[in-house]
Amino acid sequence: MIFGKNPRQVESLKLDTNEGYALWRAYTDMNLSIGHMSHLNNYIHDTDFLVYLSKTIEDLKKECHTVEKLMQKYSIAGPEPAVEKHKTAGNSEILNDQDSAEILYRFMRQDVNSMALSLKYPPTNDDIWLFMAGLTKSALYRIDNHIKYMKLKNWLIEPPLYPYVPPDNHEKVATNEIVLLWEHLVIRYHSIRKLQNFLTLASDTDLIALLKMTIELNQKNSNTLEDKLVYYGVSLPKHYSNIIVNSKDKTMVTDRFIFGSMAQIIRDAIVLHVSFIQEVVVNDKLRQYFIDLSLGEIDYIHEFNKFGKVKGWLFTTPIFRG
Repeated sequence: MIFGKNPRQVESLKLDTNEGYALWRAYTDMNLSIGHMSHLNNYIHDTDFLVYLSKTIEDLKKECHTVEKLMQKYSIAGPEPAVEKHKTAGNSEILNDQDSAEILYRFMRQDVNSMALSLKYPPTNDDIWLFMAGLTKSALYRIDNHIKYMKLKNWLIEPPLYPYVPPDNHEKVATNEIVLLWEHLVIRYHSIRKLQNFLTLASDTDLIALLKMTIELNQKNSNTLEDKLVYYGVSLPKHYSNIIVNSKDKTMVTDRFIFGSMAQIIRDAIVLHVSFIQEVVVNDKLRQYFIDLSLGEIDYIHEFNKFGKVKGWLFTTPIFRG
């Protein structure tokens, strides 16, 4: 025991290798983004875009300052802060505003992917995991707003549209957005089947209840995805059989293995779904749907991790600070 500190305080001082790297990666990327975005200020001609970019930089600086304080708390060495004041003496016509907006979009896409990967491992420090989850949500909202802004300015390069939308449906949807919907549904079909098979092998009553709840959630999501695909005139993939053969031998796999397999399914899905969102640029309603889906999964895996901790079923990530 550490004298003078309760167990909750001691736990809050622990940090694993993934959490340490996630803080360093976030701080490094934010400083790079702030530096490059500040440099872009010299090439922007549209006054409205200049205000928009300045607001984006300020939001990033606030997040970066919070990350910096956490790095100080855990004694994590970081890079030099960004240079925010640039004065370019050259030709401001080198970049047009659309090019600058595209560069900004690339930075935001990188942030979304990096933040999502930080959530893939079970947490040692719940506070840090929740903090990174908050940064992930901010990154999603930021890229959503940026896509809408680029569309408003007519700066967005749109992919080919899906040509077989029913005549009575006047929504535009891109070919890649149809693929993403279809892929989401196939993933749900696979997940449901795996979970149903696990249900016949589980012994722990709490795990059985969790499996049933997770299956129900996946079925609800798959129904929504099916409706959306039909709405856009897409034929559905074949589902698995509804018949599940019960296993009398429950010693084939352990409850811990079942839980670990479930956790892997959910964690992989979060990373995949968050990375999908940046590709949905034509249909704003679909992008919002994927954002809501991802946010729900992030909240769900947090509760899932807490369940695994109580049961002692989580793999522990190597400690960075203890």
